[in-house]
Amino acid sequence: MRKTYCPNCDAVISVENPREGAAVTCAECGTELEIISTNPFEVDFPLDFFDDDWDDEEWEDDDWEDEEEEEEEAE
Repeated sequence: MRKTYCPNCDAVISVENPREGAAVTCAECGTELEIISTNPFEVDFPLDFFDDDWDDEEWEDDDWEDEEEEEEEAE
């Protein structure tokens, strides 16, 4: 059985036959993880783990342009 550690809570994660790309859940904290390597055995947060935190509508290109204009005017 292969063992590694949860990147969220450091609990031991054991998997009988790990497959790269497979999903596992930490028994301690419940975080869903992805097996990113089998030799050495490593897990990490899935690529879409942080997508829910960002709302594309909050960031408009116009907002950046407005900030740049304000900075130029201040100089």
